[in-house]
Amino acid sequence: MEIPPQPPAKELPALPAPSTRLRIDPLGPIASPSQPPNRPLPPRPTAKSLGSPEIPQPSRPPPLKFRIQAPLGMNPPTRPGTAASQTSKPTPQLRFPGSTKRFSWASMASKRPIKYAQGKYGRVELVPQPSDDPDDPLTWPVWRKELNFWSLLMMVAMTGVMKTIFMTVNAQLAESYNVSYTAVAALTGVPLILSALTGFVCLMASRICGKRPLYLTSLLLVFIGAVLNTNVASGYAQSMAARVFQGLGWGAFDTLVLGSIQDTYYEHERGFRIAIHSIVAVTTTWGPPLIGGVASQGQAGTSLQFMILSAFFVVAVPAIALGAPETSFDRTFIAVQTPATAASQYKTSLPPIPRRLFSLETLTDYVVKLRPYAYSGPADLTILLQAPRALITPTTALLAIVSLLPYSSLWGLTTSLSLLFHPLPFILSPGTIGALFLAPFLLSAAAVATPAFSPRWQTNNFSPKLHMAAIAAGSALAFIGILTFGLHLDSAMTPPPPPPNNDQTPTQQQTTTSVFAFQFLAPRVSLAALSFVLGLLAAGAALLDATAAPVISASTAFTGSNLAVSTRNTADMVASLACWRALAAGLFVLAVPNAVWWWGGGLRGFCIGVAIAQGVVAALVATVWWLFGEGIRRWDGRVMGLVDLEGLKRSGSFFDLD
Repeated sequence: MEIPPQPPAKELPALPAPSTRLRIDPLGPIASPSQPPNRPLPPRPTAKSLGSPEIPQPSRPPPLKFRIQAPLGMNPPTRPGTAASQTSKPTPQLRFPGSTKRFSWASMASKRPIKYAQGKYGRVELVPQPSDDPDDPLTWPVWRKELNFWSLLMMVAMTGVMKTIFMTVNAQLAESYNVSYTAVAALTGVPLILSALTGFVCLMASRICGKRPLYLTSLLLVFIGAVLNTNVASGYAQSMAARVFQGLGWGAFDTLVLGSIQDTYYEHERGFRIAIHSIVAVTTTWGPPLIGGVASQGQAGTSLQFMILSAFFVVAVPAIALGAPETSFDRTFIAVQTPATAASQYKTSLPPIPRRLFSLETLTDYVVKLRPYAYSGPADLTILLQAPRALITPTTALLAIVSLLPYSSLWGLTTSLSLLFHPLPFILSPGTIGALFLAPFLLSAAAVATPAFSPRWQTNNFSPKLHMAAIAAGSALAFIGILTFGLHLDSAMTPPPPPPNNDQTPTQQQTTTSVFAFQFLAPRVSLAALSFVLGLLAAGAALLDATAAPVISASTAFTGSNLAVSTRNTADMVASLACWRALAAGLFVLAVPNAVWWWGGGLRGFCIGVAIAQGVVAALVATVWWLFGEGIRRWDGRVMGLVDLEGLKRSGSFFDLD
């Protein structure tokens, strides 16, 4: 058989590289090296196909523009850079409409998503950024935050009522206990001094054991004091013991509530709550004497006021025990640290835990976590010294100096009202004396509420000129109030000149006039005018007090290395200022009744001296602030121990940690 000739040889195309010579289809035969497989590739696996729940991605507004900015370690240039910031490339920073915040460097470097508010604040970046821990107070549901806030606010109101509960009945108590008026005034002065001391101790202890144990202990002390005052009808020693218990319990609610608000709410939510806290603290201090004086005129006397107040413990005790959990939370090791931390490059944020509706299980979980002692901080000497340092910072000292005289004089004069108007020639009842508190109640509340809701009173808009104007206005109101009160009352109590009588010696004429002129003295005193000038004094003290928050916030923002340090120092300095004022008020309450007694012109001399001293002090303090404002803030940082490279460790972004 003849074999046909072979076809001529053809040049074959070059074979591909060994790695791409053949492509194996797992679902079919071997495919051609140059042709794609005949069937499509299998779909990519999703969370649903793998059996895990699918987490919806949050919707965020699209970025409008990019801006190249150096890492935070080199911005501002005066801040020392870290190892990562020296070698990393510039990262684009995103801005969103309506937001003044930028993406933080630590969040960009660690790929941690930025969290935003909801509702009308949907374009506002949350400051501080919350952690993913459900026990973080920043991630609590709204009802839990509000329950905690209003529970603490109830105790703030009850402590304010107790502070001025004896002011309208001091003279009656002196007669009932058969003691001097100064001894009865000590029932108000001693608790104020003790509240200043215990408030300072609570401020230090809260760094180690948290705030909840201090709240529970203070609630128990206040409750014991109120019960003792309710059941003690006579006996000065028992009444003083009850007031000591109350004073020991006031300190925590005077100094720690602002810190709890900062722990629980974001920056854009704090302003309204802090304003409400300030208004409640002022109104519940100067408003209750209006009702307490009338309530004390019955047979029950002063015990009736404590009976009415004790009824509120039925709500206050379970509210604090069940509605005020621990708010101290350390998110330093949960949140991502600075770009220099190697481990931070690999940490990612956990998905948010879905909200669960109210059920028996959620109630059980909530009650189980209400432990009396739920926070433990390091007992470091540096941490313990934060409160003493805040007590002596230049800003705290200047704020205390410029406001102590009006604030303390208001407490001293109001404590002395029963001494001045209960005896002859006035013989005013406790209800009428309580009516003198109407103007201090109204004007002090207005002086606190107006700046609190004013946009120009915020930290960013509070200029040095506005600060000087506030000091001048508050000092002028205090000057007019205290000077007018002393001069009007002293002139009205000056006896008229006696008629000429040649048969009597000058001594006999003066004696006759002093005894029989009482019937003409009382009509010469205008109680409405006295109430109004006391209101001016209260408004001046409240206005000077309102300047503390923006001034302290500006100082802490200037010296704090991050938001955590600034927030902590703000709470410490505001609480330290409250301790100074409570201490001075207690001392004035003890001393002023002896100084303003009628005979010898004590009232006139005291009011003139304090008014002139306040004008001089206000002028000096305003001059120091105007000339050395930035230097004062720098000294705040030195006293607080912040102007040091150690204070910049683990600082990260200013808006990252809290």
